[in-house]
Amino acid sequence: MTDRGIPAGRDHLTAWQPDIPAFARSSVVVLGETLLPVHPDEEAMLHPRAGRARRTSFRLGRSAAHSALASMGHDTGPILAGDAREPLWPAGVMGSISHTTDIGLALVAPESRTDGVGVDVEQRRHAPELENRIPRPEERKWLDDRPPAERLDALLALFSAKESIFKAFFPTVRSYFGFEAALLQPTTSGYVARLVQPVSEEYPPDRAFNLGCEWFGSTVVTWLVLPKSSRENDGRRT
Repeated sequence: MTDRGIPAGRDHLTAWQPDIPAFARSSVVVLGETLLPVHPDEEAMLHPRAGRARRTSFRLGRSAAHSALASMGHDTGPILAGDAREPLWPAGVMGSISHTTDIGLALVAPESRTDGVGVDVEQRRHAPELENRIPRPEERKWLDDRPPAERLDALLALFSAKESIFKAFFPTVRSYFGFEAALLQPTTSGYVARLVQPVSEEYPPDRAFNLGCEWFGSTVVTWLVLPKSSRENDGRRT
């Protein structure tokens, strides 16, 4: 996992340049920048009693998403939400949004080039409850090898990576699965991951995929763009 040693603060996340395929696009928006207008149909998705922080984070996420789509030439209308509150992207696009109270991130790619896209951003926090929710036994082993001062950060980054995995697979598999469904091993730039439960026929346990992970001061970002599977003789696009 990468840590640029950048001082804490949201403004430094504007330097995020993820290692993604050339066909994919990313965008980051921080509070204080000029946001792209939120479509009235998007605004209508918010609860009438949503507070200022919720409305701001939503606008940051949607602004980042529209910016990423515009860079692909696909920003054609509102980004609404499905039954599971997942973003509904324009035809031919797969994407993911994440936001905090002052940061919005988006990652998009042509559906013809990827099986799924995921991105997640988290602020450093004390979250010991993740101990019982996230790690598989194999992951707990490498977590336990971390110095105590680094362990909670490593656990939070692992949580973020599994959030990114869920976001990447859910639009295709259309079913919920737990964090234990994926097994991650850290690398110098993120993780190598495998699905160890039957989530996707195209990704059995022997098919690995990579996730990026980077710290910007007190903020961690994880992301992935899944390779496109070959689907022959089943009537689907290849």
